[in-house]
Amino acid sequence: MASFQLPNFKVQTHGFSFPNSFPPGSPVIDVATPLGRIRIGDATYGLCGGMVFAAMDYYLHGANELPATAEQPLFRYFCKRLLDSWNLPFGVLKYYDWQRRSGATKSRAGVSGLEGLTRLTTLKEWPRIQGELNAGRPVALGLVKAHGYSLKKLNQNHQVLCYGYDYDETTQEVSLSIYDPNYPGDDSARLTFHLLNPDAEQRIRHSCEGPTIRGLFLTNYIRPVEAPPSNINSTTDI
Repeated sequence: MASFQLPNFKVQTHGFSFPNSFPPGSPVIDVATPLGRIRIGDATYGLCGGMVFAAMDYYLHGANELPATAEQPLFRYFCKRLLDSWNLPFGVLKYYDWQRRSGATKSRAGVSGLEGLTRLTTLKEWPRIQGELNAGRPVALGLVKAHGYSLKKLNQNHQVLCYGYDYDETTQEVSLSIYDPNYPGDDSARLTFHLLNPDAEQRIRHSCEGPTIRGLFLTNYIRPVEAPPSNINSTTDI
């Protein structure tokens, strides 16, 4: 069994205590992408990417306490980091590319064609995730839940923060420890998948939801030079 957990990372301390749920009608984000304009004006879709990046920011800047409510300027910081988490235009294109693929790798006459999400997750993304964690760095993960060509399905995908893993060499099972903004304070949240049969479709199991995830990948996180907001009553703009 190979295992690694980030030193001193605790979901109750380094994850936000409130859920990924905000008043309807905000935030209003309108950005152009190669796939068309993406506008989020209803917080029903949440700010998972912004919350994940912010949690990583606080952890890497040594914060031992996070704001207890999403007031200004933290809310605006979430919005800014949400855009950063999309890594425009490449991040959105990757979500869409993965969303339109099948889980299994397609082949014809014994020759592999378009790689499926299971192969991409297990053979390409998992080694990158393991390498980052072994180097002592938390990782942001993009979770692909949607399937199809509709751009309207992009908001069905999700982001979480991964801070550790267990890997059983015998069973080839990987279990990732995660902070999921949809489940604040839950330090038992995990994502589980197997490395066996990478060309066959395999759903990734979320401990809180079941086998709801089609694939996952490491997102492009860049640590900001300045620390995230420490005073939630501050009026300083981000």
